[in-house]
Amino acid sequence: MTARADFVRAVGSRLLHCTARANLGGIATYGLLPPALLARLAGQDPQRLALRRDRLVLTMPDGSTAQLNHQLPILHGLAAANRVVDGHDAISWACQLDERVFLWPQRKGDAFMKSVERDSDIACLSFDTGAVFDLCADRLWLSPLNSGNFRQGGAHARRGDWIYCRASDGITAFRNNRRDRGLVAGTDIVGEVSLTGDGLAVADLADLKPEGL
Repeated sequence: MTARADFVRAVGSRLLHCTARANLGGIATYGLLPPALLARLAGQDPQRLALRRDRLVLTMPDGSTAQLNHQLPILHGLAAANRVVDGHDAISWACQLDERVFLWPQRKGDAFMKSVERDSDIACLSFDTGAVFDLCADRLWLSPLNSGNFRQGGAHARRGDWIYCRASDGITAFRNNRRDRGLVAGTDIVGEVSLTGDGLAVADLADLKPEGL
């Protein structure tokens, strides 16, 4: 099978992105952008937003707003975040997370949405998995875990930049990544998908036509 077919088989036919419903207008105007890029557009230093305790609202150049999620899953496991991440401390790991747009296999996305919708009005964008791969495979990354979560079991999960495997390198490389490092006994399944770079521009969204936007 090709890398594309393997990817679709591994994550399912749809990828989800969960965001505050109030962000939909800004996404239509600016695209689906990583938090660090949104901060720069709003004239703020992304590093100063790291380890935020609350959902932060940024004011964009046209007067619209963008709401960023809090980073409590790091703060609530701060000691672990400073211990189990190779080559990073909690702040630098939080900063690299803000350089990504996160997508979820549908089974994981539904669970993530339920975990955040208790205190926020959430919208969910649904993308065709194969179309996302076709558009941006070289900056599409796979992780076996929620890479920003350091609570409960996440407090013991070793990670670093190496936890992300490029989708275009094939699913076999991803599945064996942690096993080859002696960290797990078996092969991994995809728990999280992320996009680096500038996320998805307005033109990309026009091509992908996500449900929910």
